Amino acid sequence: MATTRKTRPIPLLALFIAWLVPGAGHVYLGRTLRGLVIFVTISATFWAGMAVGGVMTVDSQNERWWFVAEMFTGIHGLVAWHQSKSFTDRLAAEKGPVENLDEWNALLNSEGVYLPYPTENVARAYAGVAGLLNLLCVFDAVILSIMGVTGEPGARRKQPAEEGAP
Repeated sequence: MATTRKTRPIPLLALFIAWLVPGAGHVYLGRTLRGLVIFVTISATFWAGMAVGGVMTVDSQNERWWFVAEMFTGIHGLVAWHQSKSFTDRLAAEKGPVENLDEWNALLNSEGVYLPYPTENVARAYAGVAGLLNLLCVFDAVILSIMGVTGEPGARRKQPAEEGAP
């Protein structure tokens, strides 16, 4: 059963670790099983999107709203952003400045990393939805820490009137 401990969890700490590593906020609150389920679900969803779309799935220049959603996955989004940024910086250094988006897309296509229409939507949807799901989990961890609730929730106890019922 969930309990209230004498030293209350720190909401800002719960917020930060829940964002940084999906599920870690719940582990911090003593809800290890829930934290593990959150971690596996968010991670699998995000990296499935990355597997579909590749290095250009997380694109801070051309897909800003998706980028914001992807950054809610914490360390996963940061690692993918670093990969994308490293790749684009290397490409820009090798090929020189690009005038417009069409030239950039042609350059990406020549490197084999351009995301065509249906693929980019699926990839970014998976990665972005993973971030938005983690945002909900962050809110849950923060609210639980504000309430001082820790530990795994217990099984529902029978009321005295229910004990005699078949």
